[in-house]
Amino acid sequence: MTVNIRSAGTGDIPDIKSILSQYILETELVDDNIDRFVVAETGGRIVGCACLVSSMGVIELRSIAVLPGWKNNGIGRRLFETLMQMAKGMTDRIYVRTTAKDFFEKMGFEALDGSQKPVLWQDCADCDKLDVCMQVPMVLELR
Repeated sequence: MTVNIRSAGTGDIPDIKSILSQYILETELVDDNIDRFVVAETGGRIVGCACLVSSMGVIELRSIAVLPGWKNNGIGRRLFETLMQMAKGMTDRIYVRTTAKDFFEKMGFEALDGSQKPVLWQDCADCDKLDVCMQVPMVLELR
């Protein structure tokens, strides 16, 4: 079956939140950032999503997720590649906070020291779970 990658619209918000919830990823900011999301769609069903946001000079790949039954079909890679096209000319590096370190290493990201999280992201600096957070900060240098 063909999977299309497209810009998300407001009608996709419930599906995006449902996908993100399966991975215990943040859903609160979806509504305000829907114009920054892309989705993977097949047969009228949203099976993946990803978002590129800019905050305080940091360009971050966020909320990349693919439904469990659709993993290992190249959808995550296609979502990633679409966002990288969007990022061209915006920055010379893309950051991510992730528990899927292996996936992002395959995409060319390098792990940063965990102490960089509160420096790069205010929400990490303000978080009372910073000491036990499992997310790995990573960076991709665009050349």
